[in-house]
Amino acid sequence: MRIRFVSTAALAAVASFGLILPLSGCGLTDTQAGKSSRRFYYAHVNTPAKLDLSDPAGLSRADSRLASRLMAVDEQLTGLERALEALGTVPDQAAVDELLRRFPWLSGLTLTDAAGAVIAAEPAMSLKQLDYTPLLEPAPESTPRALRAAVQDTPLGPEVLVARPFLVGSELQALLVAAFDFRSLLPYVSTPGDLVVRTPEVLVWSGDLFYEDTPLAGTDWNALLAKRSHGIVEPASGESVSFVWLVRYLGGRPLVFATPAA
Repeated sequence: MRIRFVSTAALAAVASFGLILPLSGCGLTDTQAGKSSRRFYYAHVNTPAKLDLSDPAGLSRADSRLASRLMAVDEQLTGLERALEALGTVPDQAAVDELLRRFPWLSGLTLTDAAGAVIAAEPAMSLKQLDYTPLLEPAPESTPRALRAAVQDTPLGPEVLVARPFLVGSELQALLVAAFDFRSLLPYVSTPGDLVVRTPEVLVWSGDLFYEDTPLAGTDWNALLAKRSHGIVEPASGESVSFVWLVRYLGGRPLVFATPAA
């Protein structure tokens, strides 16, 4: 049964029984690309290039269109990342309430043990059935203390999970998981109807577009992201619209954002 988060004193009492051990200091900043609200970095390429969104003169018209749609969303995600990274211990109920107040677009916060079993959750019940076990291992080329992320498709829509791991030495003891439906971030998007968001495996949001009719649908994203972190997907024969895209890493996992180039 899920329970609410408890006080720091109660957490200490739980720790004394070995369910949650004392937790070490703040996690390290994710070394993957895409942390700044003004810059999106290349990842997994030999020579990292930088798309500076703070310099409109340096952007193409297509890049500028995409940047204008993403700036506020990126600021929200960056704020969440920093808030999770700043946690030195498992939060008590007051700290959880403050996180949910600061980021009202979150679906909730869940504390799991080292096996992914739920210890506490706020709210206590979730409409979506989520599996936290994909968060037990750090992202490739990441560190054990870095944020972790996963996107899960559910009958009620995709859910994005961002986890702050707590370790004793090198051993995982608990995960604090922040969950959100990307649709809750749409108020921060200037024109959500022509925005596409996806991971290589899951289509997160396609706006008013019929995704299968776009050139994005035929793209091998795993192969493309191994070489590039932003660019243009040109239409195939019979298609008329090209799409500009870029990748933002969240918890070491890629989120691809795209919009029509013109």
